[in-house]
Amino acid sequence: MSIKSKKIKNLLITGGTSGIGLEIIRKLADQNFNILTCARSKKKLVQIKKEFKEIKIFKCDVSKESNVKKLFDFSKKNFKSIDIIINAAGIYGEIEKIENSNFKRWKKAIEVNFFGTYLICKYFIPLLKVSKVKKIINFSGGGAFNSFPNYSAYATSKAALVRFSETLASEVKKDKILVNCIAPGFVATPLHKATISAGSKKAGKKFLAFTKKKLKKNSVPIEVPVKCVEFLISSKSKNLTGKTISASFDEWHTKKFQNKISSYNKSDIFTMRRVNP
Repeated sequence: MSIKSKKIKNLLITGGTSGIGLEIIRKLADQNFNILTCARSKKKLVQIKKEFKEIKIFKCDVSKESNVKKLFDFSKKNFKSIDIIINAAGIYGEIEKIENSNFKRWKKAIEVNFFGTYLICKYFIPLLKVSKVKKIINFSGGGAFNSFPNYSAYATSKAALVRFSETLASEVKKDKILVNCIAPGFVATPLHKATISAGSKKAGKKFLAFTKKKLKKNSVPIEVPVKCVEFLISSKSKNLTGKTISASFDEWHTKKFQNKISSYNKSDIFTMRRVNP
């Protein structure tokens, strides 16, 4: 899917030095976007800059408000406005049964995955308001809609992101800012090294075996969530907002889906809700 247009769009991608965030940059770097990416590792950011000379980089730990403020000041100085925000920074954090968990490591997953997304949205909404495109894309993940034993911090942060995205979508609707989540599925990214390192005692025998199997074959191709991102930032997604889209399961790429967006927006489909008896 190509989304080139005459108008140059300003795009912020957090966590752009690895995994899905990096792949999004690789896909969009030549499609008429001004890209700013941030990450905690200056070394990795410099490496990305060597590969994509036109993008702008900024060292930032999104879980720290002071860092996000500096990123905002840098963005405002260089771009004046931001058209699209893609929050791709994320970690597993503590992998362990809750009773044996280390609070500092458990809390870090919440701080990066959830607080980081919150802080980026909080500070950058003013730059979206003066844009014409106005889109925010967050990433859900394992455990957001099902229990995820031994990964309680990650699962909790991702479930929080879904409800946060729905709530934010309602709040900024009057400003015509569109907010959606993507559930990428099991994509073979560096994130899963944490499971391998944790081993069967902490990660659980079943999930460790599942992870090893998926990393070898049958994982969701990384191109799938990237194409879903392309769809959501394109005009094909129309005014879709407040939804969590499964990149590998939902038929977002079909005309049938796209023609029903208006009705989807009026319903609870693709949202987090309690199932009543």
